[in-house]
Amino acid sequence: MSVSVQSRMAAPPRRVESEGILRMLLLVLALAMPLMTIAYLKIQSTRLGYAMGDLKERIRKEEEVQRKLLLERSRYQRDEAVQVYAEKAGLQPRKQGHLIRRSFTVEDQRLAKLGPVSSDTF
Repeated sequence: MSVSVQSRMAAPPRRVESEGILRMLLLVLALAMPLMTIAYLKIQSTRLGYAMGDLKERIRKEEEVQRKLLLERSRYQRDEAVQVYAEKAGLQPRKQGHLIRRSFTVEDQRLAKLGPVSSDTF
């Protein structure tokens, strides 16, 4: 009898309750790590996408500025070539009388205050 009592006590080793909790936490971490990695990579991909968009926009603006500068430089070179040719050919510069002034002079403002002009005088 005493042998059967001893075998009953020694036979089932008891588990500590925290061991099951630790296994559960280990399982949760094993499942969560790949999900966290995927989420982190997706966030980084989005951030890189925004950075690349900003960089492409800056590059486009720089190319536009460079294009404008090249156009202006070619215009100046063309004007300079025309000026050199005109000097060699002995041509006179064109009169600028046909250009319209953009701002009114003091005399124009004084004349405007005098009164309306009828169209019958023409």
